[in-house]
Amino acid sequence: MIRLLIYLVLVSVLAFVAYWLANSGGTVAIDWLGYSVSLKVGIAIALLLVLIGVCILLFEAWRYLVRLPRRVNRHRTHTRTVRGYEELTAGLIAAAAGDAAHARQRSRRAEKLLQSNPATLLLTAQTAQLEGKEDLAQLKFQQMLKRPETEFLGLRGLLAEAIKRGDTEEALALARKAQQRSTNTPWVLTTLFDLLTRDERWEEAYNIVGDLARLKILRDTEVHRRRGLLRHMMAEQAAAKGRRDDALVHARKATKLLPAFAPAAIVGARVAREQGNASVARKMIERAWRLEPHPELAQAYAELEPEEAPQSRLARFARLEKLHPRHKVSQTVMAELAIAAGRFDEARKHLDEALKIEPSAGVYRLYADLERASGGGEGKARDWLARAVDAPADRAWVCEDTGEILPHWQIFGPSGRFDAVHWDYPPRVAQLAGEHRLGLTLSHAPEPEPPEPKPVRRASSAPAPDRTPVPDQAPKQAPKQASAPASAPASALSRRTAEAAPPAAASPAAPPAAPPAVPKDDG
Repeated sequence: MIRLLIYLVLVSVLAFVAYWLANSGGTVAIDWLGYSVSLKVGIAIALLLVLIGVCILLFEAWRYLVRLPRRVNRHRTHTRTVRGYEELTAGLIAAAAGDAAHARQRSRRAEKLLQSNPATLLLTAQTAQLEGKEDLAQLKFQQMLKRPETEFLGLRGLLAEAIKRGDTEEALALARKAQQRSTNTPWVLTTLFDLLTRDERWEEAYNIVGDLARLKILRDTEVHRRRGLLRHMMAEQAAAKGRRDDALVHARKATKLLPAFAPAAIVGARVAREQGNASVARKMIERAWRLEPHPELAQAYAELEPEEAPQSRLARFARLEKLHPRHKVSQTVMAELAIAAGRFDEARKHLDEALKIEPSAGVYRLYADLERASGGGEGKARDWLARAVDAPADRAWVCEDTGEILPHWQIFGPSGRFDAVHWDYPPRVAQLAGEHRLGLTLSHAPEPEPPEPKPVRRASSAPAPDRTPVPDQAPKQAPKQASAPASAPASALSRRTAEAAPPAAASPAAPPAAPPAVPKDDG
């Protein structure tokens, strides 16, 4: 409305001025070069305005002609840029889809049309990766480092190439440089953590966990667990290098963070025992046992007195049983020790209690051992073994990714993932091998031939007793592992126990095997 009013006012003013000029008196005389012209004032002004308009038109025409080449070049450049971005977009889509031929074709067109555009470097590098031209891809990523806008992307590409080649030192250097470039980027921190752990740089990885927690990349429970696991690995590393004091400090911190994590308590107990401090070793094992009894804790507890007679060992282990009596492992350990000591009625009592708490294949196999040791006959033993075939499996160290059962806990699973091994129930599979034994009642008598295990069809199923990975799920190559906890039974201990056992214990027994397994919440 306001604009309309202004327009009407201007038109009215102009109309009034024109009317006034047309009706006003006076003339304009021009005497030039012998010519005299006399015009009314209104006509003179009109001619002057026309002349000014013509001059303006001529000037604009001249300026258009002068600028025409520049406009033509600008239009051509714009057209090339639009076409170049179309080719670039199509090439990136082809690269993401894995179409190397199409991506290469689009990449060449985009390079010709866009020339110095940094996005073409990315497309060329991705195309080279698809075609397996690692040298060309690395060259393009290095060229990205020279441009501020693509430097970070170039670092990521070079880092991926270094990891692919297995060059850990180069990958670590690039990851640290990327962290300096961007301290709050999640992929930088997770990649750096993975590289540090694979290279067994536990202390540096421990510091990275704080950054992961700050950015909420990990949940609080994951942060707590990773810190405990890394402390445990520091203890293992220090113990392997002979730094027992440092190892014990790290082991104690690990047990505070993960009090029910059996390997941490075992390492601490082993180091304390090597230092001659058996009471500290005993307390560390007992604290972990109170929270979660574990077969490897029982083995470590037995190693505190390696030359102990079966009767004495049974009496000493009664202390452990009292700490957590309503647990299957407490009862099966006592049953196994009672068999070794020749106290078969007591062994049966413990097995009956274990069966009430949690029926499992391991309990039934111990029943078979008891029948053989007590002279009950091979027929009864085979009956118990037949029950074990379809009974629930005992807990074991299981890789969550492959389903493979491992003899000991390790920081990386067979799949190569950090913290993939947990103490859990393995996928169901029939096994008659002696997975339940701790090595406390080893017998050298011949053993019956076990039946063939049932075939496994799913990748999540547990492996057969030969510890091969589950069918159709071969594990990936795992990174180098730190030394496993010293929880396997000592051969001297096994011989001492077998020799001290009464004659009845020398009857055929189930074959020895790796220790069973522990809970997911602490392992």
